[in-house]
Amino acid sequence: MIAKPSIAFNDFAGTAKDVTARNVGGRNVLSSRAQHSKKVTPAQAVSRNRLSKISRSYKKLNSVQMSGWATLAEHMKGISTFGSAAELTPHNAFIRINSNLQMVGEPMKEEAPLYTVDVPEVLYEDLWISPDMIVFTGLEQPSESHVLVFKMTPALSPGVSSGWGKTVIITPGMAPDWGDADITALYTSVIGVAPEAGKKYFCEFYWLDKNTGFTGESMALSAICKDSSTAYQKEYVPRVQFKVDESNTVQNDGYMEDMDIEMIPGSVIVSNNSKVHYTDIVSGMSMVIKRKMDGFPNAFRVLNPSRGLDDKYRISLIENYISYDKYRHEISISSSTRGGHYGVDDYEVFSTAIAAK
Repeated sequence: MIAKPSIAFNDFAGTAKDVTARNVGGRNVLSSRAQHSKKVTPAQAVSRNRLSKISRSYKKLNSVQMSGWATLAEHMKGISTFGSAAELTPHNAFIRINSNLQMVGEPMKEEAPLYTVDVPEVLYEDLWISPDMIVFTGLEQPSESHVLVFKMTPALSPGVSSGWGKTVIITPGMAPDWGDADITALYTSVIGVAPEAGKKYFCEFYWLDKNTGFTGESMALSAICKDSSTAYQKEYVPRVQFKVDESNTVQNDGYMEDMDIEMIPGSVIVSNNSKVHYTDIVSGMSMVIKRKMDGFPNAFRVLNPSRGLDDKYRISLIENYISYDKYRHEISISSSTRGGHYGVDDYEVFSTAIAAK
């Protein structure tokens, strides 16, 4: 649209159809009304429906319950951009808490949760944003009820100075595994492509207490996608871990449905989660593995509680013997009560124990 001075618009202010006129500094300014897209993504539809449902639920509360939310709102006052406390209504407090709970799959609360202490900020050792991975290490999880909410942008130009408004939720809430949080697959699932080397990414993350709906202070960082870490410029060293999909074949009389054995960083403690099926009266099996298990002792024993598919619990001695030669890497697993056959054909192991050589 081209606007030319005209006596028809002198001292005119207001809106006529899609044109708005206003006087700024003695000059008449014409502008057209912004046209908003009517398309709604599935994620937007879910979010809007959730907010609408939560908002309607507030109106069904009794006076005592509303009073509880009013008290909570006083504790949850936000901070405005000018540094002064921003008012938060009981209705907004109700929506904020229950939106957080719904986001992590928890039921809504009619009674306001008791405000006890602020949720801590996210403390971590390092973060990698590379073409191959997005991984936190050294995350200090405040408690088992705290889960990590992580937001991130798609790829942006390295010259972009601020992209916080473009962040999207990558994970609404995840628990770290021994201090590590691998967000790679989640990012690819949400964005559709892996991070691109040389591009800039903006991230926001915070803890959410799934028992109360309270969140901690949002941490923010921006980084260029590269192989080294964002904090200490280090290369990523994978954890000492072995999973069942790293084996090729089972050599005798049974198979592993699932296996996750790993050394807990900086210790001699082994975390062992396995599902074993025997097809004959045997007390062990052997598997050919695809790689050398660097960091594992070549032989170790783990005394673990286990549960058979008959729902009875037992104590089992898991013995692992790892052998390597030029052509073959093999792990032999003997799982029994050491008095012969284990007693059941199918069982699962789940615990941590010190690996004794």
